[in-house]
Amino acid sequence: MGKFEYKYDNPEGPVDPATISLHIDGRQEPATREEFYTNYPFYKYWTSDSNARLLSPEGINIYIHIPFCIQICDYCFYMKELIKSKDQVEDYVESLCMEIKMISERYSLAGKKVNSIYVGGGTPSVLTEPQFRKVVETLHKYHRIEDPEFAFEAEPGTFSRNKLEWLRACGVNRISMGVQSFDDEVIRLSSRKHTAAQAINSIRTVQDTGGFEVNIDLLSGLAGESMSSWEASIATAVQQQTDMLTIYKMKTYANTVFFKKGVHSKEIDLPGETQEIAYMQRAMEICFSEGLDLWSTFAFNRKGAQSVYIENTWRGEDMIAYGASSFGKIGSINYQNLNNIPAWSEKVRNNTMPVYRTFSMTYKDMIVKELLLCAARLFSYSKKEFVDKFGFDYFCLIPDVIDQLTDKGYITNDKEELVLTRQGILFGDFVSKTIASSVKNAFARDSIGFAY
Repeated sequence: MGKFEYKYDNPEGPVDPATISLHIDGRQEPATREEFYTNYPFYKYWTSDSNARLLSPEGINIYIHIPFCIQICDYCFYMKELIKSKDQVEDYVESLCMEIKMISERYSLAGKKVNSIYVGGGTPSVLTEPQFRKVVETLHKYHRIEDPEFAFEAEPGTFSRNKLEWLRACGVNRISMGVQSFDDEVIRLSSRKHTAAQAINSIRTVQDTGGFEVNIDLLSGLAGESMSSWEASIATAVQQQTDMLTIYKMKTYANTVFFKKGVHSKEIDLPGETQEIAYMQRAMEICFSEGLDLWSTFAFNRKGAQSVYIENTWRGEDMIAYGASSFGKIGSINYQNLNNIPAWSEKVRNNTMPVYRTFSMTYKDMIVKELLLCAARLFSYSKKEFVDKFGFDYFCLIPDVIDQLTDKGYITNDKEELVLTRQGILFGDFVSKTIASSVKNAFARDSIGFAY
């Protein structure tokens, strides 16, 4: 640091503020020493509007990854392993419980309310009752769990009514079932073990057991799909009267069998983009005609059902990640655990956080994330919510883009809320990417910018 040298520029007397005034925003700003700044925003702007948020602070959400499967689906890109022995799962559960204790104590999480828990995989429903009870008991010991949404992924054919009853007794209140298709040939081409009839029976078993909100997933664009098979799958799904129906777009990632056989070697035919768009368009027509409501651009519901876990994630709440390869967020830092089970377990057993990679988010990143995941995926997003959170109106930041999206029929002309049209819902990810990228580009015009 250079040496400070004081030079008094006016030896004849005090400085006249008028002589060193600045011309800012069309007016002269004389230098003053009237203020003594110690805080921002200035106290005169403080109100009691946010008292409730201070008294009831934002809670956390928990994701637990169970990577074991009885089969490896040809489209699946998640980290998973085939079950080879009971000890394999027992060792994993032991490390998982050690990780829960370590992370909770390290980040003082015991007093924070848990808003949602999501157990995903893999196939969590392969866990035995003692294994799952051990995980749940550890969660209760090191977290404040009162009445959260407790979601559990269950594979058709991997559970009985008895298993559902002890899941319910452990606090699980939402079952999410990856059905993917109700066409046996499409199921077979995905290397899944169940049949359409078994999937229907599994759904009814959950409903008859009671106490669960039920979601089923379908995948649009699987191998062997045709418009007739897709329409039949959607119709069958709607007939099951589940609380939510989620339709994901099948994407061929490089680490999947579908990529090797459908993209690389062309051994199988996968529906093209135009076909997949037609599938989703038809799904929307059927779902709306049957009285289902829209929860997001890819999920339909009945009687206000929702995924608290997913929405909290989109809105930026903290997500505590447990298990190999799981993703989390603490404060402004996103992180992923090691995606190799032995390496993850070794770190945990050495009382070391098993982090693989992180990303520290700036305020700009948080804004772009909010727009990418909330502004369009929720199909209706209050401008006031964004302004309250970030302090500016993004409609005014990118007016030309908003006008184009309105003119081209993607969003309505509502000036107080971003509302997608039916076309906008069909192309929801395109809309969200367009808005987020445009805001990102606007931010990049300053000297800091984005480097990615």
